[in-house]
Amino acid sequence: MTIDIKVSLKDKRILRELFVDGRMHYSKIAKKVGLSKQVVHYRIKRMHDLGLLIGFNSVYNVQRIGWQSYMVFLKLKSINNNKKTEIIEFLTKHPNTAWVIKCIGNYDLVLKFFVKNVLELNKILKNIESKYDQFFDNYESDHIETEHLVPVPFLYAPLKHKFIPEQKQEGVVKVSNLDIQVLESLAKESRIQLSDLAIKLNVSRDLVKYHLKKLEDKKIIVKYRPSAWSGSKSVGYSWYLITLKFKQLTKQKLKSLNTYLQTNPNVTYIYELIGQHDFGFEIRLKTGDELNEVLMEIRSLLGEDLKQHDLNLILKEYKYTYFPKCLRETNS
Repeated sequence: MTIDIKVSLKDKRILRELFVDGRMHYSKIAKKVGLSKQVVHYRIKRMHDLGLLIGFNSVYNVQRIGWQSYMVFLKLKSINNNKKTEIIEFLTKHPNTAWVIKCIGNYDLVLKFFVKNVLELNKILKNIESKYDQFFDNYESDHIETEHLVPVPFLYAPLKHKFIPEQKQEGVVKVSNLDIQVLESLAKESRIQLSDLAIKLNVSRDLVKYHLKKLEDKKIIVKYRPSAWSGSKSVGYSWYLITLKFKQLTKQKLKSLNTYLQTNPNVTYIYELIGQHDFGFEIRLKTGDELNEVLMEIRSLLGEDLKQHDLNLILKEYKYTYFPKCLRETNS
């Protein structure tokens, strides 16, 4: 059921600042939006209570610490709900899954795995297949070469946003065990105070501050942001994952596609892929007409270079984290 939540211009200004920096202090937000610190705190709590915000997390470039990202698309056979629930619970609890969603469309489930290499991915998939092969119709996988995020501008339109691509850094950097502990703590609650984080990790506040800055400077921590995915449904948006397969694509057409998606206020993630698909993006839209308009624009931009597109309506997100349990083994 869709709930019509009215988001005021003041709330939108607060949201925009939170998507610029999810760790921004209440006092700084207050100064930027022209409200008191107390009012900002109240409005953020209210948006959380309404379901517009569901928390604050951190976005990491896991390639920098030696991990690779893969997207896996599963098509299930006709099975009962109990078995489907069992499969979803198994995948959600898997230590290497960072994202688990249920869809309607070309696929039933889409997963994001963090692994050391493709051999580890293949081993994981074989283990899953040995357990549930009789319930799988087929599956496909793509290596995520680059991943770009947009600060969810549809939530605070008509205020302008600036697209911030995830900075791709070459090479793996060495991190300490304390770095890993900081990353794990910030993954679920990016607004935790440094003093509270220091107590949690049993170290000094200055040491936590040093490691946090190091992780930011090395571009391991890409961004701090609110979690508002569930909120998109509550304000009347449907959530789609669309993947594209190209025949051949010139750099100019790829640039045009990126420009179109980066400036579309409803696009929230953009993926460049290697494998069964070449490109993917997540988008929130209110109507089928809006969806058709986006698809027609993409066909117009790419012409005959577009081989196919796969459309998936996301029904539910079961897991979203940039620190699945496997990252604890970074230094192993």
